[in-house]
Amino acid sequence: MRWLRKYKPFVRASAIDMMAYRFNILTWALVTVAEVACLVFLWLAVYQSSEGGINASINGFTYKEMISYVVLTTIFGFVTFNDDTMWYINRDIRQGTIGNFLIKPISYRGKFIASNIGAFLMMSIVFGIPLYAAGLGTLIGIGFLPVPSVWDFIAHFGLFLIASVLACLLNGAISYLFGILCFYTTAAWGLNSLKTTVISFLSGTLLPIAFFPNVFREIVSYMPFAGMSQNPVLILMMKYSYLECAKVLLISFVWLILLELLGKLLFNHAIKLVTVQGG
Repeated sequence: MRWLRKYKPFVRASAIDMMAYRFNILTWALVTVAEVACLVFLWLAVYQSSEGGINASINGFTYKEMISYVVLTTIFGFVTFNDDTMWYINRDIRQGTIGNFLIKPISYRGKFIASNIGAFLMMSIVFGIPLYAAGLGTLIGIGFLPVPSVWDFIAHFGLFLIASVLACLLNGAISYLFGILCFYTTAAWGLNSLKTTVISFLSGTLLPIAFFPNVFREIVSYMPFAGMSQNPVLILMMKYSYLECAKVLLISFVWLILLELLGKLLFNHAIKLVTVQGG
């Protein structure tokens, strides 16, 4: 409770800040819809040109499952990945205001965690609920996403919510690590491009990890990136058994702890570097 009282203002401020840019968010949403439409036609062409035609199964995905995956990963990314931690750290370094936070009785990392949670909650409530309702309702209604039973869907949806929170925290932890690298370089744009590319590719956002070569796929499945997009969506699509759900959630949780510890070590070293340089 004490932690909540201390960081509650950051949660509230972040949520309000997200709504201050609602026009940008709506524009982003329209662009995202256009991207989904392009991907739907792309995968339609891929399956039609395959040996089994539109009814073929490619790497464990039927055409209907692939379209469901594309729609849900797009919604998931739109709602979950709204983290500007790296840019805020870069701004604090460039403006020399980072020292102001170090003398305050709050954790610099804790401030960003609270801000990420605030943005995630606001996006989930304002956009996530209607988008998931429309997306799932449409996919289930047209038979693209079969539901074995109502209770099974409810259980998987509950696990999906847990996976979503972990994905948000993982994304924040990785953004924080890239932000710390701004202590050592001024190439913030390059770092952000690298971060975005790595996450999009290895998280299964651009392409399901099942399409990767066998050895590479096995390695990536145990990395934190799979838990940032593919795993939550496959849980929601009920392609994972309960045992598999528990496994991927555990992997995400362990990685979250490791990334936070790594971030703490790097930040402590970076702060010493700033002190030595007279920052």
